[in-house]
Amino acid sequence: MARVETRREEGETYFRFADIALAVDGIRYWNPNTRKATLSVGTRRITVAEDSRFAVLDREVVNLRARPSFTSEGFWVPVGFLQGPLARVLNAEVVWDPGEAVLSVRALRPAVRSLDVRSTGDGTIVELGLTGATEFTARSRTRATVEVMFPGARLPDSLGVAGGTDHVSDVIVEESPDGVRAEVAVTQRAGSYDVEMLSDPYRVEVLVRGGYEPDTPSPRLRDVKHLLPDADDSIGLRGIGIETVMIDPGHGGSDRGSVGRSGLTEKEVTLSFARELSRELQARGFYAFMTRSSDSFISQERRAEIANLAVADVFVSIQCGAWYSGWASGFSVCYYEPPASASTARQGRRGSGLPRLGREAPAGVKDDLRWDRMQEQRIGESRALARAVAGSMRDALPLRSRGVDGRSLPVLAGCSMPAIQVEIGYITNRDEETLLTDPDFLRDVARAVASGVAAYRASAEESGR
Repeated sequence: MARVETRREEGETYFRFADIALAVDGIRYWNPNTRKATLSVGTRRITVAEDSRFAVLDREVVNLRARPSFTSEGFWVPVGFLQGPLARVLNAEVVWDPGEAVLSVRALRPAVRSLDVRSTGDGTIVELGLTGATEFTARSRTRATVEVMFPGARLPDSLGVAGGTDHVSDVIVEESPDGVRAEVAVTQRAGSYDVEMLSDPYRVEVLVRGGYEPDTPSPRLRDVKHLLPDADDSIGLRGIGIETVMIDPGHGGSDRGSVGRSGLTEKEVTLSFARELSRELQARGFYAFMTRSSDSFISQERRAEIANLAVADVFVSIQCGAWYSGWASGFSVCYYEPPASASTARQGRRGSGLPRLGREAPAGVKDDLRWDRMQEQRIGESRALARAVAGSMRDALPLRSRGVDGRSLPVLAGCSMPAIQVEIGYITNRDEETLLTDPDFLRDVARAVASGVAAYRASAEESGR
């Protein structure tokens, strides 16, 4: 606790900047030319200007809700300075007792405050910024993910989802009653990982390296932890089969997709659902990847190319149904069928397109990627996949089933593996729009779709496809 001097101006309480710096053991600096004051606490820095209600916390702009002021008695900042940037720098609740004229600081739980993903010469680094030193655990239960847990920590700001680079495809940071959990989804190039806490500023860095080798030993408790799990759980030891699913959240970026009556956009729904589906597929032993992990625009042709270059075994595109009438409802599953004219013209040429890439592509193949007719060679398999998924959804969900249908969908046309499009509900239907915002409903749909993909895998492996 510390005694600080205050003054009132236009109904706002102001605090002397010098007193605050002394109370938090910070270093202050006043620039008379720019009329700006800076407070440094550890490695964090807050800058405020006399004529602006906005402060800069490191590189982030924070609204103070009132302008600082300068008098003959010094520089003064509003209460918003204490409750906003100062509280975040201290990871504390800053409390002012006007009766006693005392400023007190109540420490809060450690917080994960930032997320960054970048490539280095050693691999891909996922950096989780912290407000201070805290305990953490790291483990890799499947080859597809690395999980970092901060027990008792909090997540003061939404970090969203970070897209990946060479060895990391996705990072999701979420808060739960137990603390903060960061899930790092890795690509097939990943081979091992290191986790280390660093200071100045405090952060945990997850370094994901390449070089996956099938004969890598089981994970060790310390030092380098290998992504390959014990043989009993490993899908990496099964050999080439149906093990990798590329999930394609429809729309994104400038392409909002359809919009519901409440303003819900299709691009939001498809991304939320894709994350749920990824978790459900991983729980069933699949590798799960996404064509987009953030609100970004990707062309339909590029989506197929991403799946082909990743050598995915199954492609699942996610959409919402939409119609002019608000009464249209239900879910449907589609596979690709070429337009009648194109199908007739190509009958004699079927099978002459680029072959599907194996785990090791022949030299030079990737230099000439023409995906436009790949799906025509997979229609039978795609139809079987669509029926398996639709059947699972019909058995598990209360929605009306609109069945299985063959359509000339550009997003599926270039896929070199069995590919389907799932419409998980009508966003233009008031009741179904509400369901599409319900995490429990999305989880139920994801389980149904994942079960359908698993059923297709079992059937295909049994028949030797």
